[in-house]
Amino acid sequence: MDYLRDNPVGLGVSDTELQKILIDERMRCEHHKTNYQTLKAEHTRLQDEYTKAQHDLKRMLAEKQSVQDKFQLLLAELRGEMLDKTRELEELKMQVITPQKLEILRGQIQQELEVPMRERFSRLDEEVEKYRSDYNKLRYDYTFLKSEFEHQKEAHMCILEENKIRYESEVYLDLPE
Repeated sequence: MDYLRDNPVGLGVSDTELQKILIDERMRCEHHKTNYQTLKAEHTRLQDEYTKAQHDLKRMLAEKQSVQDKFQLLLAELRGEMLDKTRELEELKMQVITPQKLEILRGQIQQELEVPMRERFSRLDEEVEKYRSDYNKLRYDYTFLKSEFEHQKEAHMCILEENKIRYESEVYLDLPE
């Protein structure tokens, strides 16, 4: 085409040269057409890849969002569990017996048990004193009765002895000699 611009038609150009120029132009045209079709095919391929990449990106973003949502749910659940465990730990700490709590508890138990035990021991002491008093009274009565029995026995023996002597004397007196 440069040749035609430099040389207007009919100014010293022969048919062969013209045909040669036409063939060159056709070849260039074919070459541009091939390049155009190649570029068009490449453009279509790139557009398909771009569309596919956009779909992949959308899918991956959706998956990412889904994973993030699941992660947030899991994180919230784990935080809740951690809060529950922290509360449970605090409750257990409250139940743990420290030395101070142990002393307070020991004092309370001692107080709760000491008063009823003292009352019981007091009642038992009173009961023991009552039985001791009853025993001493019985022992005294026994000793008194035993003494009285011995005295009665001696008195009875004396009476028997006197009766025996009297009987013997009456028997000896009544005996014929």
